[in-house]
Amino acid sequence: MKFGVCAPLEKIDRLAEVGYDYIELGVQSALIPEKDEAKFQPIQAEALGSSIKAEAYAGFLPGDLRVVGDEVDLQRLSNYVETACRRAQSMDSKIIVYGSSGSRNVDDGYDFDRALGQIADFLSMSADHAEAYGIVIAIEPLCARECNIIQTVADGLAMAKRVNRSGIRVLADLYHIWQESEPMSNIVDAAEWLAHVHIAEPVKRSYPGNDDFDFSDFFSALKSASYKGRVSCECGFDDFDQDVETALHTMKSYLK
Repeated sequence: MKFGVCAPLEKIDRLAEVGYDYIELGVQSALIPEKDEAKFQPIQAEALGSSIKAEAYAGFLPGDLRVVGDEVDLQRLSNYVETACRRAQSMDSKIIVYGSSGSRNVDDGYDFDRALGQIADFLSMSADHAEAYGIVIAIEPLCARECNIIQTVADGLAMAKRVNRSGIRVLADLYHIWQESEPMSNIVDAAEWLAHVHIAEPVKRSYPGNDDFDFSDFFSALKSASYKGRVSCECGFDDFDQDVETALHTMKSYLK
């Protein structure tokens, strides 16, 4: 497995010093798909100048760029996704995470099956761009306190299978799994479709190693799924520069 942290670009050199394999940046803050190339180029240069790369991105769509509902702007969505994937490729990146609850939450009274169909259509369109640039878009299930559709790994797997494209896969996030009381066996069931992982101590959503939380079941499920991909800390830190050392040591201890 490879380990990274969801963090701003200014932290990339510290993560490299600690021994992380990559950083996970934000699409909206780093790839800035609706800004011109002149604003992107300095970000690109700084990221490519580090000894580790921005191999993954979260924070995909802004809340006003809707995928579900009666006000979906398909052309804007397509332009946005194409630019994000093209710029991600230029940064030697591999993964874009589709969580973006604001884009997909279903309004009261709106047909749920229609909403699922709209998400599937969006992901099919996104796959066209992702596959053209060698990027995988990982569907992130989000717990009920954040989102009212695609809330479990099982839900994410069902959507990925529905779209059935090589550029669309599934993410497992321990925080959301824990909040939904989802069985770890669902990670194993998704093995062939699992492309990315987020981790946090799930009670406080803090960094691994901030307390005595036991991650054994989570890492056992990843091992049973033969997962050898990226694991990103998506969590809070008290003292970032120090805590990322603790987090990396804690995660690696479960690989022994």
